[in-house]
Amino acid sequence: MPLNVNRVRQLLKEFDFVALFREELGWDTHSAQVEIQLDGQPQKLQAVAQKRGMVALRCPTPAGDHLPEYSVRRKIEQQVAKAAHEHLIIFTDAAQTTQIWQWVKREPGKPAACREHTFHKSQHSSPVGFLVEG
Repeated sequence: MPLNVNRVRQLLKEFDFVALFREELGWDTHSAQVEIQLDGQPQKLQAVAQKRGMVALRCPTPAGDHLPEYSVRRKIEQQVAKAAHEHLIIFTDAAQTTQIWQWVKREPGKPAACREHTFHKSQHSSPVGFLVEG
């Protein structure tokens, strides 16, 4: 079944990642929570879906805070890798206007390659290609 690009854009703008992954992309249910420690503070990420061992997680930004800087996102990713080796993290701001999609490609004998795509609610392109480009 072909991807419904208009529906995908709508779900992205609504920050409805469960419907995006499960209904549009065909991923499976995965509703576990991953809790990590970041600089002594607990950080909770919510699993959205999974496909063949790859887990999609949402990392919400608390109200009043800004999206984490790149270095902090990498620290979060490194902690998450201990619980879910293959994963995709969607960092979201509290106002639900911005998403940062992060995936780290790991290959034996090579350094980890972090890939990120920022999506703003007002833009027309989407990070879905990011999911299939690898």
